[in-house]
Amino acid sequence: MLFPALLLYLALLALLAVISAAETAIHSVRDVEKQLQAAGEGSVARRLREISTNPFAPLQQAQLLSAALNLSLAALGVWIVTGPLKQMGWNPWLASCLLFLSTVIFGDIVPKFFAARSPAVVLLVSLRLLRPLRRVLDPLTGFVDRMADALLSYLVPHHLKTRLPVTRDEFETLVEMRQEQGMLGSEEGAMIHEALEIEGLTVRDCMVPRVDLAMMSAEDSETQTAALLERAAGRFVIVYGETPDSVLGIIDASVWKLSGRPPWRDCLQMPAFVPETMPILDALNEHLRNQTTPLIIVDEYGGLEGMISRREIADWLLYDAAPWRGEAADIRDLGHGRFLLDGGARLDHLRDELSIDLEAEAGGIDTIGGLVFTHLGHVPKPGERFHLGGAHIKVRRVVRARIQEVELRLEPKCEE
Repeated sequence: MLFPALLLYLALLALLAVISAAETAIHSVRDVEKQLQAAGEGSVARRLREISTNPFAPLQQAQLLSAALNLSLAALGVWIVTGPLKQMGWNPWLASCLLFLSTVIFGDIVPKFFAARSPAVVLLVSLRLLRPLRRVLDPLTGFVDRMADALLSYLVPHHLKTRLPVTRDEFETLVEMRQEQGMLGSEEGAMIHEALEIEGLTVRDCMVPRVDLAMMSAEDSETQTAALLERAAGRFVIVYGETPDSVLGIIDASVWKLSGRPPWRDCLQMPAFVPETMPILDALNEHLRNQTTPLIIVDEYGGLEGMISRREIADWLLYDAAPWRGEAADIRDLGHGRFLLDGGARLDHLRDELSIDLEAEAGGIDTIGGLVFTHLGHVPKPGERFHLGGAHIKVRRVVRARIQEVELRLEPKCEE
């Protein structure tokens, strides 16, 4: 009886060693491209790719099988020690210690050592050996999950089942762990971190600054206000009273034109005023969810700081996915020698359309945005201006360190 029992014990120990090595390899595997190429495109290679992408399912199966093997080895070891070995005169305590040490060394320590050194190789070998067991392990793992969930729902009191919300730090840590485990790629992780950064954005980060706003005085004549609304570069024009800080309302120039250019007071809208420290998500939820009227941003003293609408927020959040490329064209004529340029407008296109050659100053740069950035030597702020090549250039709009709009004013040519 002793010999068959020892053979069975050794077989279970060998299987435990394979499972222990596979468990460690799943934890340790990172770069498996060379092993994948060597494995070809067969079922083993596909399985290896699945593990490197989502290691939790095979890890759960390995842990379940490891627990079953350890329980079997413990029961069989007790029978061997208290049965045949005791009858042969072995001391039960000494036999138990020897059997326990052998199991730990050859069933856990040695396999984990080899798996840590060559995780991908161990995975390839263990997958081939354990592949027949998947038909049993897959449904068994699902059954154990369901039983555990049912047991927890029955035993845990209802008032303890409510999960506390995950904090930002906890979520960032979780994302980093998933990246290290290979469940998230670098691009996916960057997208999640970028989404998390939205919580820290304020309306000041995305607003159109005061220096770049289209503004008109309520005391101007109808002719002056009509001309200003007609040539407004942006969609909204702010109307103020005695000073620019005394905002009376906002006019949507597009609506004014579509309505047949009525008296501007008929199109005046009263905006909401928000502090410059308001989080961007609060502004969206409280003010901009169901309306298109922009918000007026004020400082701590009530002075006008800027304006923000859903367009500015969309520009900030979606610029990488859908870069803004101008209203209708790269070049818009604002009148009186002023032009609104898309940051991606090509310098050769400006030369052909406006008869101004800036390429000599560009040094190999082919867009107006790149030229401005190179000339200033830093990421400009809206409102910065300089003179170059017979033109006055003013930065109108910057989103995520990208120059989006530039105003160009040509110098009048001297008649000979």
